[in-house]
Amino acid sequence: MPANLPPEYFEAEKRFRQANTLAEKIATLEDLISTVPKHKGTDKLRGDLRRKLSQLRKEAQIKKKGGKGSIYSVDREGAAQVAIVGFPNSGKSSILASLTNAMPVIADYPISTVTPLPGMMPFEDIQIQLIDLPPIGNEATDGWVSSILRTSDSLLIVVDLNDDPEIQAELIIEQLNKWNIFVINFLKQNDEEKRFKILKRAIIVGNKIDIDNASEAFQRLKERYGNYLPCISISASKKENLEELKKEIFKVTGIIRVYSKPPGKEPDLTRPFTIPKGSTVLDLAGIIHKDFIFNLKFARIWGSAKFEGQRVEKTYILQDKDIVELHI
Repeated sequence: MPANLPPEYFEAEKRFRQANTLAEKIATLEDLISTVPKHKGTDKLRGDLRRKLSQLRKEAQIKKKGGKGSIYSVDREGAAQVAIVGFPNSGKSSILASLTNAMPVIADYPISTVTPLPGMMPFEDIQIQLIDLPPIGNEATDGWVSSILRTSDSLLIVVDLNDDPEIQAELIIEQLNKWNIFVINFLKQNDEEKRFKILKRAIIVGNKIDIDNASEAFQRLKERYGNYLPCISISASKKENLEELKKEIFKVTGIIRVYSKPPGKEPDLTRPFTIPKGSTVLDLAGIIHKDFIFNLKFARIWGSAKFEGQRVEKTYILQDKDIVELHI
């Protein structure tokens, strides 16, 4: 390794190693290259990094030509996909930048986001994909924005606490309804009607809590929507309450983490299976291997069971962080 590399290099290198999507890898590698000083001792390093960047760009180009490559679609990655929706200057891009390695354009002018930008948010032992989208209400982008919202697992409804947040939330929910997208707790129709609607779990995020009078505005927002949806206040610019936001995002994805344990061996706690909340032992068995569905006899559970290693039946409903030992 060449000597005299600045601290910025190692910070940028860490961001590059943590990048998950091609777009993130390209962006963080470009940033990494910019931190390398130009002298003879770094010639080989700079050359290697440039070759790696060239290869990543080729991969991105091939992916676009291969059929999945619309710049207005996002490949699903991580344990769940959460779309960020809101009006201009609500702070959507700042939230993405604060929670992930993505580097969106953050500006005071409206509509600085013009294409979907994904980023991976680490949460304990999993990664959740967040997608920053252009503001709603723009006819030029609403078609593909609504398409991404329909296919995402859940939504972050971001409102600016400095600008009538309860009205913003109302208008956003109205627009979602026009696209046949309904926040689950707001849908009061019967089950027959629900079958023809797209249902989404959501959180309302009140951003800019650090601004004067924002606390009062958030209280109004919570009084109006708190009985229906999780409401959380943050400051993306001041990094306030972001850890609580991560926890709420995990909850709203509707997934749980379970760990497999081969009989007689220690469990693997580094690579959890992520499955929908309410899944059974049999559901997990089918995910691990399709033949397990037919051959599974019983399971032992550590975590939510009454006692450690309790024997349970196939219909046992799993809880977050359960350790499961399948017996075939």
